[in-house]
Amino acid sequence: MNPRNIGSLCVWAIAGVMAVVVSGARAQPAPAGGDKEAEIAQLKRRLAELEGAKAPAAPGQAAAQAPSSAPLVLLEQSPLVVKDAAGAPVVADAAGKGIDGVKLSQHDMRIGSPSIAVAPDGSIHVAFVEQHRTSPFANFVYHRSSADGGKTWTEAKNLSEDMPNIDVGLCKVLADSHNRVYVIWRAGLGLNFVANIDPTGDRTNIWFRELEGGKWSKAKLVSEEATNMSQPDAAFSYFAAVDGAGNAQVLWNVLPDKWHPELMTLNPPPSPPGSRTHCNGIQMGLVFQSTLDGATAGKPREAFLAAITPAPAGQAWVGPSCDGLNTLNGYVDTAGAPHFIAAVSMRKDGLGAHASHFELIENGKAGQMIDLPNASFHEWRDIPTLLVDAKGKRHMIALYLAGEHPSVRDYPLGSDEEPTVIRAAVGLNGQIIGFQAYQGPGGRMAAVIQTNDTGDPHGGDTYLTTSTGDGKWGPLVNVTNNAGRKTSLNKQTSVESRVMFDTSCLPGPGAVAFDKDGHLLLLLVKQEYKIVHSVALGVVIAGGDTITPTLRFLRF
Repeated sequence: MNPRNIGSLCVWAIAGVMAVVVSGARAQPAPAGGDKEAEIAQLKRRLAELEGAKAPAAPGQAAAQAPSSAPLVLLEQSPLVVKDAAGAPVVADAAGKGIDGVKLSQHDMRIGSPSIAVAPDGSIHVAFVEQHRTSPFANFVYHRSSADGGKTWTEAKNLSEDMPNIDVGLCKVLADSHNRVYVIWRAGLGLNFVANIDPTGDRTNIWFRELEGGKWSKAKLVSEEATNMSQPDAAFSYFAAVDGAGNAQVLWNVLPDKWHPELMTLNPPPSPPGSRTHCNGIQMGLVFQSTLDGATAGKPREAFLAAITPAPAGQAWVGPSCDGLNTLNGYVDTAGAPHFIAAVSMRKDGLGAHASHFELIENGKAGQMIDLPNASFHEWRDIPTLLVDAKGKRHMIALYLAGEHPSVRDYPLGSDEEPTVIRAAVGLNGQIIGFQAYQGPGGRMAAVIQTNDTGDPHGGDTYLTTSTGDGKWGPLVNVTNNAGRKTSLNKQTSVESRVMFDTSCLPGPGAVAFDKDGHLLLLLVKQEYKIVHSVALGVVIAGGDTITPTLRFLRF
């Protein structure tokens, strides 16, 4: 038999076996014109994918979203990125002018909590919280989506419109393996209750709505409902993630009293028999988890309870104690088990002076503790974030404000390696304004960093960088590119007077996702700044400034 025919028979035999093995898997496009080499290459790729699926996951590998066979498109190779005069990568057009991206905000008022996700069908979904233009004290959760890679978008959908006079805060958008989209948010316990837009803990209820087949479900509770009369039972910090099996998961922590009355102090007579009171040593140490399945939130189940320290011998009145947790964030593995980092708000051994303590919690147990210098308000806004690289190694991305130059660092967990400085402030007046870090498929990691290297209160830029592991981060791309977008007008209106007008773009928080082709998608809050003043005889006689926040989308 002709050897070429033997090879062909082998190829088609393999193809037949694969058809049986992977029936129900996503079909691959057939090579054109009977190209046998292309057929063989395609089969090899699919076999590699199958082998990868069968291989045991490295520790923490299930963190990431489902593995992606699409190669990562490097930021510096994006058509949006050019080199500035100093050779640094910036987002700009051919003339060096900054690129704004597609505007997605609704009212261009107070904007926060940007979140972005890509569904299995390739559609892009964003969620954000924005202040309503006609109601200065009303915030709402909005959703928009795109089915063409971000070129066009649906109209903004107000998801919390049916919760009038109830404040909303931190929101997250997820897409599960069934193309169902979820938007989760925290909301006040009633009228005049604030819902924090930052990741820090806040006594609130957690709500969600689900989008399926073009229709939204009604708003439903994820956490057990708390009211003004039951504030101690309210959810505190929370995070949401798609687990390694493609299911949407929500985790939050609470005060244990309602669910563990044995940790409360038994009241002595003449109190009613069996009545109990909260023990001051017991903090927000109980973590619940719920799986979202379409329009249904699964019954909350206990995922973790901080270790309980009994009352000292002979001092029963002191009562037991446990650590409290805050700023929860992390991932859920294929088995549905959570892995997360939390700030420890109380330590049985006492808090260190001017230090912040963060703990890795997994397999239902508290593990490695990482101590960082005090970071002031950044501790509840720019929180240490748990990520997993392409080799399954865990990383904590955190802000380090001590030392000569403040920086954003990459701490390898479970290792004695030195942290990698992702970006440090430049110069004596340089500042790190904030950062956000995000997990992508296949161990891809991304960081969005807001800086001010000059100390100018009307300056600063947002940078973007990615990594796949080993402590190596790619070039920092200047996204806002103020040097290329800043305008200045100085017009002489008379011999003794002139009008001055300046514009720039102040840095704001961002969110990251990756599309099916390996392109990074960025959702960014831009603070568009304008100032005008009139000067006569060297004295400012009139003037003013404005800052207009907008939400922008860029595909790299």
